[in-house]
Amino acid sequence: MFFVTSGNSAVFVLGMMSTGVNDNPSARVKFAWGVLISGIAISLLLACWPAGLRAQVGSDRDHRRRMPLVGVIVLMAIALWRGLREDHEEEKRRECALRRRVREFVDHTPPTP
Repeated sequence: MFFVTSGNSAVFVLGMMSTGVNDNPSARVKFAWGVLISGIAISLLLACWPAGLRAQVGSDRDHRRRMPLVGVIVLMAIALWRGLREDHEEEKRRECALRRRVREFVDHTPPTP
């Protein structure tokens, strides 16, 4: 139940983020994200399933099966890094714009008598 609830929350949040922070993303967007997240979850389960059933830790065959999973994790880490960097740059732009507006407001404020 926890897995399904977490997946549902992830679909909703990703739907909101991909539609420009829309509080109610369309069913089409949520369905697309649901399919993508389900595909990722299924592929991760299938990639790790044989290793979990066998107690053969360290065999060459197990390492070769895990390589696609390592690639996915590396790509996810790169995507996270890029997303965090973009968020930081956007926050800096907003802060600069706010400071500029405050300076303009202070400069154009008429002097008090």
